[in-house]
Amino acid sequence: MNLGLSFQRLISAPPERVFDALTNPAGQREFYGKDDPGWIVESRCDLRVGGVWSISFGPSCDALYHHRHVFEVLDRPSRILLASTETRLDGSNFDTTLEFTFAPRGASTLMTMAHSGFPNEELRDEHGIGVPHALDRLERMLERSWRPMSRSVLYMSMSLDGFIAGPDDGPGEGLGRGGEVLHAWLGEPSDRLPVFDPPGASGEVFNELMATGAVVVGRRTFDLAGRWGGDHHGVPIFVPTRGTPEPEPESDWVHYVTDGVESAMAQAKATAGDANVMVHGANLAQSCLRAGVLDELEIHLVPVLLGSGRPLFGELAQHADLELTRVLEAPGVTHLHFRVAA
Repeated sequence: MNLGLSFQRLISAPPERVFDALTNPAGQREFYGKDDPGWIVESRCDLRVGGVWSISFGPSCDALYHHRHVFEVLDRPSRILLASTETRLDGSNFDTTLEFTFAPRGASTLMTMAHSGFPNEELRDEHGIGVPHALDRLERMLERSWRPMSRSVLYMSMSLDGFIAGPDDGPGEGLGRGGEVLHAWLGEPSDRLPVFDPPGASGEVFNELMATGAVVVGRRTFDLAGRWGGDHHGVPIFVPTRGTPEPEPESDWVHYVTDGVESAMAQAKATAGDANVMVHGANLAQSCLRAGVLDELEIHLVPVLLGSGRPLFGELAQHADLELTRVLEAPGVTHLHFRVAA
């Protein structure tokens, strides 16, 4: 019988921060620490596959537990797999397997700790009492050192050949001929808010979109969408505008910005607070990349070749490196999340 434990904790920090906190000396002191006066934690970590993470901890130099972990898998920021040997105060020891995974949940991380291979129920139950306190300490450290910061995220549905609308998009046909297929993953609209309620992984991504605290949208996209009737999802909308007369705002939510995309983004982030900013529109995406104000991309990749239409990126004036941070597969679409490399 394989005796084991499993714990989950939703932590208000991105996976990279949680991963790094667990594997650096300050985080290890918290994880293995106590508030008791004189409690000792000594940690040495060779952070590589095959490297050894050694921790000695206890109430005094004469009474220390010793843990020796060997990294078998080290996949930042997603997973750590350790072969662990624990030495008790009486000198006895036992071997276990320890796995940590770090799954993004919006701006937070679902951290899972699975500990298996305990030789008896007594040792398993002892760890079952101590681990929640260790997770509490790690979480408090992250809360003290990190606060969520607004990120600009481009949300766009795109065909496999790179188009976000079919040919001849324009007034009355904003998605162009045949472009409706790019948004079929949303499901049928309803009369209730939110208008769409896609299931599964698509619902998770849609909920992230609806949790954004402001929108920056291209003028052409905004006009073709009927200016959303002056309201997208109850948050301020910033529309960079140049070369054409500034129209009268449709509502108090709408703000036309005439001094550049950088200004529009700064205003949107200031308004959004800790929430992310939704970015929408092909030309706007290109402008944001050129200006260095686009942080992330959420591309809803639809398995269809439109053959022609409006491309998302066209011919960019400069090279841009992207880091793939998440892949979510769902019926009719694959959601790809990228971070724009600094």
